[in-house]
Amino acid sequence: MATTEFPYPLCVEGQWDPHTPKLKNKLIIYFQSKKSDGGDCEVEYSVSGGQTATVRFKSMEVRQRVLSKQTHELKIGQKTVKMTVSLPPSEASVPQESTSSVSSITKGEPQSEEEKEEEVEPVEETEENTTPRSAVIENIQSSSQEFLTMLVENVLKGSSAESKDFSIEIIPESNCAVMTFSNSKYADHFFESSPRNTIIKKKDMKVRMLEMTSKVKAEDLPPNSTSDLIMLYFDKFAEVEDDAVTFETDQSAIITFKNHEDVQKVLKEQHQIKKQPFRVLPYYDTLQTALYGKDRPTLRLPEEFMEKIDRTVWQHLKENQKSLDSIKQAMSSHFCEIDFQSSAVKISPSRSLLNNGAQTRKLIKTWRENALSAFLASVSKLKSTELHIQKDAWTDIQPEIKKAVEGVAVTLVSYVDEGTIAVAGLKEDVDRIEGILTETVEKITQRIQREKGSEMGEISMTPSIYNIVLCDGLEKQLSDKFSEMNITYHVHSQKLTFCGLKHEVLETKNEILQAVLNLIRKPTDIHQSVLDFLHKKDLEEITRDLFFNKGINVALEADGKRVLLVGKTDTALSVGEKHLQTDLGYLKFNVEDPSVLGRPDWHDLVSRIKNNVTNVTVQTTVNQVVVSGFADYINDVEQELYNFVQENSQFEKTLKSHKTIVTFIKDHKTQDWRENLNRKLNVDFKDEEIVISGPRLYVSECVPLFEDLLRSAHHCTMKIVKPGAKKFFKEKESMCVTYANTKMNCLVQLLDEHDHPHDTVQSRIKKPVYHYKTHDGIEITVNKADMCSFQVDAVVGGCQENLLLDGGLVKALSDAAGPKLQNACDKIAKRRKLTAGDAVLLDAGGQLQCKHVILAIGPNYDFSKPQESERLQKKAVKKILNLADQESFQSLAIPAISSGVSGGGFPLELCANTIVKAIKEFCDFVEGNTLREIHLVDNNEKTVQALEAAVKKVYGVSALTHNKTTGSSSSSQQQNQNQASSSPSQQQIAMHFQGASHSFQTKEGLTITLTKGNIEDTTMDVVVNTLSSDLNLTVGAISNALLKAAGPQLQVLLNQQVTGSANIGAVIETAGANLKNKLVFHAVVPHFNQGQGNDQKVLENIMDKCLDLAEQHQQSSIVFSAIGTGNLGFPKQMVVCTMLDSAFKFSSKRGSKHVKEVVFVLHPKDTQTIQVFTDEFSKRFLGQPASASNPTQPQSTGPFSKVITKSGIHETTVEGVTLQVLNGDITVEKTDVIVNSSNKDFSLKSGVSKAILDKAGPNVEAECQQLGAKTNSGLIMTQAGNLQCKKIIHISAQSNAVIIQKHVKKALEMCAKEKLTSIAFPAIGTGQGGLSPGQVADSMMDGMLEMIRKNPQSTVKLIRLVVFQAQMLPEFHKSMQNRETGPAKQEQSTWSKIKAYAANVKSFFTGSWEKEIKQHGGQDFVIEGVQVDPVFFSVCGPSQADVDETKRFIEDMIIQEQVFESITDPVILTLSDKDQQRIQDLQKTIDVTIRLEYKANKASAEIPGQATLTVQGLSRDVLKAIQEIRDMLKAAKEEENLQKEMDYTSNLVDWQYEQNGQYKNFDQRANFEMEKALGRQAADATITFQGQTYQVKLPEGPAVSSSGGNQMNIRRIDKLKATEDIPQSWDAMAPNELYKKFNLQPTSTEYIDVLKQFQATCPNNKVLKIERIQNTGMWKNYQNNKRVMEKKNGHQNNEKRLFHGTSEQTISHIEKSGFNRSYAGKNAAVYGNGTYFALNASYSSHPTYSVPNAQGHKHMYLCRVLTGDYTTGVKGMIVPPAKNANCDPYDTVVDNPTAPTIFVVFRDDNAYPEYLITFT
Repeated sequence: MATTEFPYPLCVEGQWDPHTPKLKNKLIIYFQSKKSDGGDCEVEYSVSGGQTATVRFKSMEVRQRVLSKQTHELKIGQKTVKMTVSLPPSEASVPQESTSSVSSITKGEPQSEEEKEEEVEPVEETEENTTPRSAVIENIQSSSQEFLTMLVENVLKGSSAESKDFSIEIIPESNCAVMTFSNSKYADHFFESSPRNTIIKKKDMKVRMLEMTSKVKAEDLPPNSTSDLIMLYFDKFAEVEDDAVTFETDQSAIITFKNHEDVQKVLKEQHQIKKQPFRVLPYYDTLQTALYGKDRPTLRLPEEFMEKIDRTVWQHLKENQKSLDSIKQAMSSHFCEIDFQSSAVKISPSRSLLNNGAQTRKLIKTWRENALSAFLASVSKLKSTELHIQKDAWTDIQPEIKKAVEGVAVTLVSYVDEGTIAVAGLKEDVDRIEGILTETVEKITQRIQREKGSEMGEISMTPSIYNIVLCDGLEKQLSDKFSEMNITYHVHSQKLTFCGLKHEVLETKNEILQAVLNLIRKPTDIHQSVLDFLHKKDLEEITRDLFFNKGINVALEADGKRVLLVGKTDTALSVGEKHLQTDLGYLKFNVEDPSVLGRPDWHDLVSRIKNNVTNVTVQTTVNQVVVSGFADYINDVEQELYNFVQENSQFEKTLKSHKTIVTFIKDHKTQDWRENLNRKLNVDFKDEEIVISGPRLYVSECVPLFEDLLRSAHHCTMKIVKPGAKKFFKEKESMCVTYANTKMNCLVQLLDEHDHPHDTVQSRIKKPVYHYKTHDGIEITVNKADMCSFQVDAVVGGCQENLLLDGGLVKALSDAAGPKLQNACDKIAKRRKLTAGDAVLLDAGGQLQCKHVILAIGPNYDFSKPQESERLQKKAVKKILNLADQESFQSLAIPAISSGVSGGGFPLELCANTIVKAIKEFCDFVEGNTLREIHLVDNNEKTVQALEAAVKKVYGVSALTHNKTTGSSSSSQQQNQNQASSSPSQQQIAMHFQGASHSFQTKEGLTITLTKGNIEDTTMDVVVNTLSSDLNLTVGAISNALLKAAGPQLQVLLNQQVTGSANIGAVIETAGANLKNKLVFHAVVPHFNQGQGNDQKVLENIMDKCLDLAEQHQQSSIVFSAIGTGNLGFPKQMVVCTMLDSAFKFSSKRGSKHVKEVVFVLHPKDTQTIQVFTDEFSKRFLGQPASASNPTQPQSTGPFSKVITKSGIHETTVEGVTLQVLNGDITVEKTDVIVNSSNKDFSLKSGVSKAILDKAGPNVEAECQQLGAKTNSGLIMTQAGNLQCKKIIHISAQSNAVIIQKHVKKALEMCAKEKLTSIAFPAIGTGQGGLSPGQVADSMMDGMLEMIRKNPQSTVKLIRLVVFQAQMLPEFHKSMQNRETGPAKQEQSTWSKIKAYAANVKSFFTGSWEKEIKQHGGQDFVIEGVQVDPVFFSVCGPSQADVDETKRFIEDMIIQEQVFESITDPVILTLSDKDQQRIQDLQKTIDVTIRLEYKANKASAEIPGQATLTVQGLSRDVLKAIQEIRDMLKAAKEEENLQKEMDYTSNLVDWQYEQNGQYKNFDQRANFEMEKALGRQAADATITFQGQTYQVKLPEGPAVSSSGGNQMNIRRIDKLKATEDIPQSWDAMAPNELYKKFNLQPTSTEYIDVLKQFQATCPNNKVLKIERIQNTGMWKNYQNNKRVMEKKNGHQNNEKRLFHGTSEQTISHIEKSGFNRSYAGKNAAVYGNGTYFALNASYSSHPTYSVPNAQGHKHMYLCRVLTGDYTTGVKGMIVPPAKNANCDPYDTVVDNPTAPTIFVVFRDDNAYPEYLITFT
């Protein structure tokens, strides 16, 4: 402890700042120093202590000494703080002496260590201690030690001092010496006597007393010593001045004390720090040094060094004394002596270096560095240069150089052996003459070289290059530079020669070659045909004519297949290129008839032109002629050639029209065209074409004739929809055609299926290959079609600047429009000159389907200037669009302008992209333009594909897709229209499906994409991970995949964000680690709780958080998985709906728009999830499922999503609501609401209602009675009682499917009104209601669907339909499937539609048609027959009146053959499915229509109405159909009668067979056959049963199989005689048997029912067997007691099925005699002395009650117990208490009347042991 070592405390107070740094250290230093008279101590101080501290000392004496000191001051910074010391309060009362510690020490007394340290000198100081004892002699002038000793002795003579009484320390650097005397008297005597000393006077020495110093110098200090350490150390010996430690070097410091007396004390001590000794010397400011005494270190001069200088400069210094003196003078100031004996100069220190006082040591250290720096600076003022002299020129050059340096202070040195002359001197002098000397040497050298000989050089170059390079100034420059050079160009050899010196030749050649290399070469921007012209001509001659003669300094140069423009500047090349394009050109035209080019006269013409016109060339291919050359000549040559081709070509013109019109003109207008036909022409009539061929001149004259005939013909297509019409016309076709031709001059044709309809232009328009609709409503389509027949406001064609329509598309347009189109082009070409990018508008006409034609001048693609070509292409397209907009066109067709070799040479893909980009730029820039349709049209497949790809690339997505199948019916079209109009997404988004990726775009611009892939491979900015609250990334498929890809750093980042577990719904952000994504959003997702919680809301919140965070972080894309659809169990449909709803909400409500894309990625192997997501995407955004993209498979558009079955649950979704159908017990459901199917007063105690009320408890029954007595709408809502739901809705279920549908809807609305989210329904009406499962399923589904559609914002998100009887489940599943979206079902037959309408799913053989009609309100309905395929007729005639009359003739003739016949019979609605299908087939095979009409009985809904079948068609067909239908009805009546007889028999008698020890009923047919045989008193009967024939011996059997001899026991049950009390399910017993046990089969319904009740609370127990107890007497007694109790209590809710555990020994007694309450108390009797029963099997299974036998088997009864009215039991009770004033007792007592689980029965016959369960 510190207090033990330092036991003597003092309190210190002072006005210091508590936060002063190192305050505690300062206090320790002070109280250990002499300033405080203190010693070893420790200080206790903290900032919280404020301005007080505690100092603890080792001894009381030291403490007393400090306490006795009057003042204590501590310097802190610039402030002196006064401190007060006092004893601590605990010692303050004890008197202390305030005397000095020294005075308290007596001689001979032991002293402490501190006291010994203080006892250095006597307390009293003598004079010797305070008087100086040293003197200083100054100006000793190198006097020696001996001299100074004798001098001092001389001065001290006469005194008693001897040589031993003084010492001398010479300080040579200060020219002084210090004499230190043994006492001050000698010092005073020396000081007083010295002025009189002759020697001192003579040598001018001065003597002064050395002051008393307060400083010491510490040398050889430990390394890294600090001022605080030094100060703290010396403070022990004396008081040191504040901040008085100054370091001279790292290991020496000067310390200043407050009192000079303390210096002597310090000097006497031995010093060490950190165990390293160091010495301390007195330090004197006047001497600027410490005194060492005899050990003073001797100062020595530094070593000399050598520095080499330039040899010529050294020579200059030897010869130039002035320069040498200047350097020596400069070096003397740096204490240097210079020796210039050689160029290696010796530099030595001078002796004066040692006489610089205090600076001497420093100067010695830095002398070499300073000397070298000064020397180099001095030498740098001098410079030398060397001139290289050729050996043969030495004699001539040396005198010239000497002459040149005369008068200049430089030194000239010749180094003959080295062939150089060097010059040295001052830098400015050498610089001034260096150039003169160099020039002199070069001139003389060149002269000598030229005298010895010259060299020749040559360069090959064309005259044009020579003209550009040398004639433009370079030749003159070279002549001026080398005046004696000879330069000559030889035209014939095309060589440039020059003669001169070698270096002149080389330099000249280099300059010329460099000039040639510097020429700019640029490919010519001209057509290939012009290039070909240039290659065939002399380029030098053309260069001269085109450029040089016009003053343009540019040349043409061949480069392989190219021709380059060559010039010096870009400006010159631009001028040359412009002249080239202006003066040269080409014209071309296509040749339709290639044979013309093979004619001899054609070759003669071409040869003549080549000979006479040299400035052009003529090139021919198979179908094209190109004329190229000088522009002034090509026009005339091209026109001459074109005229020849036109006059001699064969031509073919095709006119298109309807094939009926073509046939009409051919056969009915023969005289009109044959007599005007030239014999050289040929006319060919094909299906829809008239082809005219022959010489162009004659063809052109004939075409107008046929065009007029086509225009004069009147044509129409008529449609007749009557059964048998086509068959009738074919039989009468010859007569009809002849009559129409004879009477009306018309042609009639029956059109084939692929020909019709042709009466509208729209029918000829094929559906586009691709269709996109912009946000502004402009439709952009890609079409593979003929531009000539495209019906739009204007079509576009691409042509050349001359507007010659001679090939390709424009020729086809010209042929279809007629000559006037070319004529109009010729007029425009004469008026104005067109260039690439221009467009002109013309009228259409002729056979064109458009109103106008726009001709665009497309550019020729220049591979050297691709950007310019694209610019011109865009210019042309935008010009087209501007023209269309100016003319208010709404539709426009554009081809791939300039594409292909024959066009402008544009690469196809680039051409298509450029056109579409131009369209987009125009539509984006020009707001409100009139264009609504822009069609990209071509008939080439590759071009169409390129255009389609361009639209997809530029616009990204497609909003409209087209089914490529044809012939869709009008009804299906209308249906699609309705769907499209009802889908809001069609107006909000643009969508494109491609491969595995589905994309669409919202109206706000957010792209939503569905794709297949691995989420860890995605590259979006943000990826969303799903994980549980423990944040373990190794759990879960998504998080584990991301972890593997990102690396372990992802888990580290996540753990840094959250400590511990995270809340459900939280979203945590981290970086992406090694993922390709920037950020990861980790979402904490719960397990789906079957709709019991708010799981869907959590999912919605997670989506919202993730999207908002991505927007806040300004990320552009985010990717989600199908959150929760894996192990978390979320319904897939609910997930996709929630996620899409969130994405759309985010798109519409966000302020900023940083997020551009939301992606949903699904694992490729998760096919179910992919299907659900794809279906929902397609349904929302295309109005149809994704599979509709398959054109071969029609699609249905049911309201339900794809039904998915998992773990026995059938699941689908309806507009975001999950619907589940399953087999189970509704009483264990955990939904918010459970629906009970009850009666009108809600008191039904059978079936599902009994199960619900029993489990809910009596309070719910009481609430039902109370609410049922009030007015209600057939539904009431009560509390849940003991059920696990929140509410129960009780429905008054009737045997009416319409009412069931309404009640289901109301129940859902009631649920939504209470803000409840989930509901469970039973199969309402299938029990006592008597409705079929299919009928109930349809009604309930329709009710649910109706409510969901009318209330889309309802809170209900989960509907569960719980079917108790497993055999009904398929019907409900089928009903779901009938409503799902997917492949269309086959068209329903007429009777299927009736059944769907009338809900007649039950067999109509039961005779219950009247009941079905009543259930559906007695409504009338009509169902038309199958739609008749229309028949199309094409009629053409000379006038419209003739055509109309022909149409009436055909219509009347067919209608007159139509007849109707009806059959009215109630049996119609009972026809079998086979008969119904047969009638359906009759409509197709016989070609009739069959219409069904039902008229309800308005008087009474209970009486069936009237059903009528009406058959329409040709008379013979109708008769045939009617006869077959009558045969069907007759057979149906017989079957109906038979069914009635079988039903009647079944109600009276049951024939049963024995199987596995139990009797089961035969089917109705076998039952009827055996009863009928018995009635005839036949000995046996033959029946067919389960696929086998049996011979049955009557009346007691057996039944023997005719194959295999299988034999069965039989029995006959007379239902009229069967006792009501005995269950029909009991097996037969012998008359003498009082009781019997029967082992139940595990597959039987009875076994399953008992097992299910047992396992409800004992799921882990194994059931070995279940046995039925049949005790007739006990049963009847129990039933009698039940009837009495019901009458007594006034209600029927008196019986429960309860469990009772027992031991093996009591089983026989219970089964024979029943329970015995006298055993009460054996196990427990807490509630009374009766027999105990439990609601839950788990209670009775306890070993206390169900006692195990030796094998470990336990036994328990499932009993029927009459519980009646009950109350709480009490221990010791032997009878129940009274329940009213009449003393009527309760029937039983229980543990808890509100929710009883234990029942105590006091009458043994009020319980029946129905089943014995053996289990382990």
